[in-house]
Amino acid sequence: MTQHPTTRQRPAARRSHGPSPRAVSTQRAVPIRRPARPGPLPAELSPRRPATGPVGARRTGGRPSRLLVLLLGAALAAGLGAWQLDRYRADHGSLTAPVRAAGDAAGGEIEVAVVGPGGTVAESSGASSPVYTASLVKLLVVEQLLEGAAEDGLPLDAADRRDLERAVTISDDQAMNRLWVAFDGARLVRSAVVEFGLEQTAPPAVPGQWGQATASAADMARFLTALPAHLAPDDLAALSGWMRAASTQAADGFDQGFGLRSAGVGAPEGTAVKQGWMCCVDGHRQLHSAGLLPDGTAVVLLGEFPEEVPWDTARSALDAAARGVVEGLLPALAAG
Repeated sequence: MTQHPTTRQRPAARRSHGPSPRAVSTQRAVPIRRPARPGPLPAELSPRRPATGPVGARRTGGRPSRLLVLLLGAALAAGLGAWQLDRYRADHGSLTAPVRAAGDAAGGEIEVAVVGPGGTVAESSGASSPVYTASLVKLLVVEQLLEGAAEDGLPLDAADRRDLERAVTISDDQAMNRLWVAFDGARLVRSAVVEFGLEQTAPPAVPGQWGQATASAADMARFLTALPAHLAPDDLAALSGWMRAASTQAADGFDQGFGLRSAGVGAPEGTAVKQGWMCCVDGHRQLHSAGLLPDGTAVVLLGEFPEEVPWDTARSALDAAARGVVEGLLPALAAG
């Protein structure tokens, strides 16, 4: 991901990205969706710890049939998720150990979270620590806009929808810039935090620098696993389809074939993946790979390395970490 500071001039030692702040009058209002009422969560949204803010089921917009579908889906997810969690539980060490080793060998840190429909399968010790999201924040923005259009009548024209697709498939920063400015990206991130019950996710401290939004591996995995409960079927198919159709080369020329998208990792066919990369804020580079497996299990790998570590070294580390996780999951996936 190419980084664009708000001055549009790229200093040699510090690069970040995001649009230049613009007048509020250029933004189109996007309501923050909050849970309609307190109540039990679907299994995939149940917090690992007490939530720090209001969390609840997705708003139904006054459509009882939609509520019934969600409740039935939640019950099914609870049963299937518990079974899935049981078949994964014994492999916790086999999922986290290779990730830690890969990060150590590259002189950096890689955190992992694996979350299935029934809850957390495995987490590294730092999976709840927030890091810069780089382009993973695009998923939060795109999801909120798709849901806003479906649930709240938010007008998205053809150009907006092209930007949604480009922000995911080719990780187009210019498309993200336009969406962030037009729809108040920081507000969208805050809305996702409330709606999904995210605990370590926040908008960027520097206005406009969307790549410096923060999130943890645990939050991103929880978000991905919960998508079916928050998006209409057509929108879910669109977002996951864009993730599966991601180009080999991003809009800025970066090769997206690393981590879960690396040919040598062996992720199951149909895995939907979003990648993220950024350098060199606070003397570090970020390299992330987040995916949703065909069985609904989310795998999130967040890598952070000193800026002296070359991209090739970081990429090899993400590949090794992803390979270890996928190999650890393969027996359970085959059994399913």
